[in-house]
Amino acid sequence: MTELRLWLHLLDRINHQERTHIMTTELIVARLEALDTAVAKVGKETTALVGEVATLKEALAAAGVDEAAINSALAAVEARVAAVDALVPDAPVDDPVVPAE
Repeated sequence: MTELRLWLHLLDRINHQERTHIMTTELIVARLEALDTAVAKVGKETTALVGEVATLKEALAAAGVDEAAINSALAAVEARVAAVDALVPDAPVDDPVVPAE
């Protein structure tokens, strides 16, 4: 009877660990999916911001604003964008296939 209890205890522990592993895996997957959504949102917002900056530059130039002031303001925004860009590694780019000679 003692051996049977030992086996039942071991099976209960294995079952518990399996349930814990499944719950942990599901939690990790959910968090990764949320992070992926957030990164995609940041990418869309950044793309929209770049477009708005270009539109603003064109509007300022058309309104006769001093080009040096425009360039100074753009340099400040570009520096900030570069700082944010440096925080996130770029996606790897596949090496182009070079035909054999």
